[in-house]
Amino acid sequence: MTVGRDPSPSRETSAAEIGRTTSPALLALRRAALLAVVTFGAALFGHLTRPVGFLASFWVANALLIGILVRAPQLATFTGWLAIAAGYLAADFAMGGGFLLTLWLTAANLAGVVAGFVLFQRIDPTDRRLERPQSLLFLLLISAAAAGAAAIVGSGSIIVFFGGSLRHAVELYLTSELASNLVVLPMVLTAPPLRTLREHAGALGRSVRPLLPVAALLVSIAAGSMIGGSGAISAPMPALLWCALSYGVFPTAVLTFATGLWQGTALVTNLPPSAAEFLPAVIAHRLSLALLALGPIMVSSINSARSELVKELNRAANEDSLTGTLSRRAFMLRSEAVLAESARRGASLALLMLDADQFKRINDEHGHAAGDAALVALTRQIGAMLRPQDLFGRMGGEEFAIVLPETEPVDALAVAERLREACANIELMLDNGRLVRITMSIGLVCRPAATVSLQSLLKQADEALYAAKRDGRNRVVQAAPLAA
Repeated sequence: MTVGRDPSPSRETSAAEIGRTTSPALLALRRAALLAVVTFGAALFGHLTRPVGFLASFWVANALLIGILVRAPQLATFTGWLAIAAGYLAADFAMGGGFLLTLWLTAANLAGVVAGFVLFQRIDPTDRRLERPQSLLFLLLISAAAAGAAAIVGSGSIIVFFGGSLRHAVELYLTSELASNLVVLPMVLTAPPLRTLREHAGALGRSVRPLLPVAALLVSIAAGSMIGGSGAISAPMPALLWCALSYGVFPTAVLTFATGLWQGTALVTNLPPSAAEFLPAVIAHRLSLALLALGPIMVSSINSARSELVKELNRAANEDSLTGTLSRRAFMLRSEAVLAESARRGASLALLMLDADQFKRINDEHGHAAGDAALVALTRQIGAMLRPQDLFGRMGGEEFAIVLPETEPVDALAVAERLREACANIELMLDNGRLVRITMSIGLVCRPAATVSLQSLLKQADEALYAAKRDGRNRVVQAAPLAA
């Protein structure tokens, strides 16, 4: 379809020009600097959550980096990995870590991030975005594998520098990484664009009712803080499940992350302080946290998949699969309702029947794909010119119908002429380079503020349409208004 070009530069063009003026080396340096800063901040946050000795209660850095690299794999370059290592080292040295221990723990962190990133690259993009319930199985397995890689490399540092058994060292490292991965990764992998976030935030701000599950979650967290002990970790679960049934996967992931952050930092301070009792308790706590995080995300994923299936079924039942207009059945049902409502209110109404001229010739000369493309071009042009309350449906083949509620005859005729002219201006470029022009014949009937059946309107509009065809096509023929 021929479209006029805006002489002013677009935002995309400006961005492309800016990208061309930036050298690849400078762009790589900026990305590396960003990765180093993110790694340093996340690792420093983890260090600040450690209540006892070297143990970090909630280590978010590895899971955060896995998610970022999965979402933006172009960052996973040699320079990017060096920047990540530098961020880890800088954060550990800033907290006073020893040289050998810092190198050892950095190697363990890198092993976990590399393992998680490589494994995520091997699954379907749909599963990376957690768009299917079975995606949670991949999330669990990859999180466990990444945690295992970090534990294999790093658990020896616990024995060498802090003592303890090999079993406790592996369990401590494994459960810490697993819990962080399962709490952080869903939030990073499902994060939508900022524009979508602002739209959702605006929708929540217009009503208090959608915030009730969040309020229940805050109350349950406060109750868990007062209860304390190992049982407090399950206090937010009913509220989290309510959130999972009320919101999408990403909001549920954010709330699960916030709950996990509270459980991984605030509650762990109440655990026994002695080393002999602390390690088994914190291992059990982190394992519970890891398993607890899966429940709300799974419920939200299943609920989102069900909602999407319902939407697909609704589209299949009510929309034409090719043009996106209403199906014949949906058009008839909705038109009957509009007709009854307009009669009740005493409002006028118009009905248009439209048919693509010599459509069979397009199919015969250029193929059915060209015919389908022509119908799509026509319906897009027409749909863009209609009001939200107008009904636009495909009655079959190349024939369409439009209902214009609350429209006087003179206005309906003007609308029909504008639609006819807009369709006549369409030029469809085929794959072989040929241009195809399409015209529409339109039959119009207007109904006064009285009760007339839809079938009567359709019959008279159809007769007007055939009159337009007989008179030479590419024209509008208006039937006499129907009386009650």
